[in-house]
Amino acid sequence: FLKHLYHARNIRNNIVDSFEKAAIPGTSEEERRRLLSFVVVGGGPTSCEFVAELHDFVTSDVQKLFGHLLPYVKVTLVEAGPALLAPFEANLQNYTRKLFKKRDIDVRLGCSVTGVEEYYGDGFRFKAKRALLSDGSLLPFGTLVWSAGLAPVKFTEAIEGVLPRAPNGRIITDEHLRVKGHEGSIWAIGDAAVCDTEPHAQLAQVARQQGLYLADVLSGKQKDDEKPFKFFNLGSMASLGEMKGIYDGSNVGVKGLEVSVPRIKGLVALLMWRFAYWGRQTSIENKFLIPMHWLKSFLFGRDVSRF
Repeated sequence: FLKHLYHARNIRNNIVDSFEKAAIPGTSEEERRRLLSFVVVGGGPTSCEFVAELHDFVTSDVQKLFGHLLPYVKVTLVEAGPALLAPFEANLQNYTRKLFKKRDIDVRLGCSVTGVEEYYGDGFRFKAKRALLSDGSLLPFGTLVWSAGLAPVKFTEAIEGVLPRAPNGRIITDEHLRVKGHEGSIWAIGDAAVCDTEPHAQLAQVARQQGLYLADVLSGKQKDDEKPFKFFNLGSMASLGEMKGIYDGSNVGVKGLEVSVPRIKGLVALLMWRFAYWGRQTSIENKFLIPMHWLKSFLFGRDVSRF
């Protein structure tokens, strides 16, 4: 899964571990291809950003140590829907698809992973797994990353029967972010909650704006039922690797009063993406450290050691 920080660290270490196993003398070509087959499930922004970063990490950094293994590397993205980046405008979807095709990233649309099974190959030294796809094909892998939708966190699962929950497990709130049946005493925001009258997407910008709204309520700046929460859509953006990105401003603003701003792609969109996340940092220390890490990676590459 790709959700928490420790997930990212585990995935990174598993990628490095796969290259180290594949580099062991005597490892068969079939096993090398399996170990260096990376499968990402889901076609949303998180999946596409991960695939792009994985491609950059392998071709720019890992290749310095394991350049002879690059011919065995294969990256596959599996999406059940008809297109990548479903929330984005069609031209940006096509732009992303062309970038991935140019990088030899195998994109499989209209296809889903139905299961994972262990199997044994002739001469294999390590335990092997493969994904079962809805079209009947088998996809051996060394690393599989799932980011096609995740179950609720354990806390929301533990309160079943205590607070009202939607079928997907999210806590039901009203338009003031108050939990239904507990107005004025319990609030829920972010991925853990869903409004019964106006559901919002599970996005960071939604959670941030809800947090600011709730802070005003809890600090006494406004009453809990003074005005409903209104989400101001800032648009959607994604980093696509190789100093490229996309920004979709098709529906910027409050629902019903949206405006359309130009769609942007390439280096300018990537700079917007980086500035947006850099600007959301709450500490001065991080605002200094993050650009330094970016510069270090640009000049010397990423660290490929385990941590």
